[in-house]
Amino acid sequence: MVDVEKPLVTITGMTGYIGAETTLQFLQDGGYRIRGTVRDKNNQAKIDPLRRAFGAHFDNIELVEADLTDDSSLQNAVAGSTYVVHIASPVSDSYDTEESLVGPAVNGTMSIVRACAANGVRRCVITSSVATVINMDPKDAPATFNESCWSNPDRPGGMSWYGKSKTLAEKAAWDFQASLPEANRMEIVTILPGFVMGPPLRKESFASGNWIRSLMIGKMEDRVAIGNAVIKCDGVGTVDVRDVALAHLRAVKVAEAANKRFLLVNFSARYIEYA
Repeated sequence: MVDVEKPLVTITGMTGYIGAETTLQFLQDGGYRIRGTVRDKNNQAKIDPLRRAFGAHFDNIELVEADLTDDSSLQNAVAGSTYVVHIASPVSDSYDTEESLVGPAVNGTMSIVRACAANGVRRCVITSSVATVINMDPKDAPATFNESCWSNPDRPGGMSWYGKSKTLAEKAAWDFQASLPEANRMEIVTILPGFVMGPPLRKESFASGNWIRSLMIGKMEDRVAIGNAVIKCDGVGTVDVRDVALAHLRAVKVAEAANKRFLLVNFSARYIEYA
């Protein structure tokens, strides 16, 4: 039986790599009613792996259909929620075009925060990225990056379309919050993970897993073309997917997390160290 006294958390992108682990940790916590968004509730290829991974917990999820390009579906998904955890975002293994990443990421995030504001959501937790911090103009970059740093899409050499999509989407969310009357201003928390690795709950192909696979089979070149920029890549800051999920849970549970950004990097490894 669903405990209607528990606050409702809507999690977007619950079938994804980070979304699935985050949903499971919220379910295991037991303090919330969970609503998860999917594009198609009848897509068993997406749903069945989670049913197996979540076990008995799966029966405690309310599934709703929603699409980041459909404002009305997001309004419906968010209605009645005390908290929203927005994880869904476009991602590509090839990082090929600005159109495939930047516009959808910004528009999807804006649709979510507008839906949160319209439905009186108390706090919206948004999955951002370390890419929103570390891509500064070299002349402005500190010796050590922290949450006060912001990437500059206009820096010399540019940045990846993925990094640009995350930077502009997160900025758009904070700007929208600032534009609201203070009495109606929801809280925002952003989670900024590095490269996410660790065991997936779904065994199907996913971007992070494909990246690791390319590295393991020797297809990762030491110079990587991303969008219109070529950058030197000899390592990457990483974090375990289970820690990322826990950060999303604590971003809801901890009152002091309100209106803050949180970098998540456990360690930085050179590519050769993965061998």
